[in-house]
Amino acid sequence: MSGRIVVAMLCLISALNVIVFMIEISMPSRAAGGGLTYQDLIRDSDFTRAVKSIAESCTVNVDIGKLKCQ
Repeated sequence: MSGRIVVAMLCLISALNVIVFMIEISMPSRAAGGGLTYQDLIRDSDFTRAVKSIAESCTVNVDIGKLKCQ
């Protein structure tokens, strides 16, 4: 492929990404916990406590983006 074709393809892909981002085609994420929304889970003290207790036993290797839990 010539350099012009590659540049044209990259520009096309970038334009498509911008369009998708602007019209928000992707579906929003949903919590799998009994149909609760993100805000519901944040307000739920039992859920928050459980997440904190799990997170305390984890370490993060920022260099490789890896989470290790015991």
